Amino acid sequence: MILIEFDQNKRARVIWTGSHQDYEKIFKNNRNTIKKWLKDNGWI
Repeated sequence: MILIEFDQNKRARVIWTGSHQDYEKIFKNNRNTIKKWLKDNGWI
């Protein structure tokens, strides 16, 4: 799985990458957990 950010200049940046197991372990299939991770890591 991969999380990609596209900027206004249409450039892509990989934010996170890992297996589905990594995704479930880190993000717990929960949008609020994903949002918190993004905030904690300075992405939003």
